[in-house]
Amino acid sequence: MNTRVYDEKIDINTEDAKKFWTKKGREHLSLKSVLLGVDKAEDAQKRRNEKESGILSSVVSNLPELRILDIGCGIGRWAENFKDNLDFYTGIDYSKGFIEYAKNRFAKYKNINFLELSICDIDKLNLKEKYNLIICTGVLMYINDSDIMRILKSFSDISPEYIYIQESISLMEGRLTLNNFESKELKTNYSAIYRTKAEYEEYYRQAGFRILKTDLLLDDETGGRKETNAQYWLLRG
Repeated sequence: MNTRVYDEKIDINTEDAKKFWTKKGREHLSLKSVLLGVDKAEDAQKRRNEKESGILSSVVSNLPELRILDIGCGIGRWAENFKDNLDFYTGIDYSKGFIEYAKNRFAKYKNINFLELSICDIDKLNLKEKYNLIICTGVLMYINDSDIMRILKSFSDISPEYIYIQESISLMEGRLTLNNFESKELKTNYSAIYRTKAEYEEYYRQAGFRILKTDLLLDDETGGRKETNAQYWLLRG
């Protein structure tokens, strides 16, 4: 089996991805682990987190209330980043370990909540709160093409003012799919889809989202690579 697939659209086993992150949630409860920076300098993921917080600071300052739906919340880094500004926050993740840790970490905050849930089931969730900012970081790369538009429609149905998406992308002409690839860095077999920037932006166009701002996120020290990097988009819902 070819474990590095270039340019071809194939499905990955999404259950393998869930097992990978479930294992992470049992073993490593840190920012460095959540952002997959185990081979980087000690402050690399802290600097990455600070950069992303800066990108969203202008949005946060312009909202009279801050009601965040955080998809792929991990240990709650966005709750931590904006806890002093939040009116309401819900974080979802399918890693039970991450969710249990986050619940304990923010137990004293009545306006911060966490749910064990897959992004593929978000359209089944009865969201009682109206969220004006959706944050989705490092999640869509583990989702097959057939589910992407349904997920983006679920974002649209929530009617947020802003959507922030950050995803690992291919810097090549076509996508790269790691299909049960043996990763020496992660010390496990790993599956993910590195779509191109253009592929994601076509999905956003079809979903009716307007791109307000976009750029690459990483440099060499924080995880940028020759074939892949992380791209962020600030979208108008």
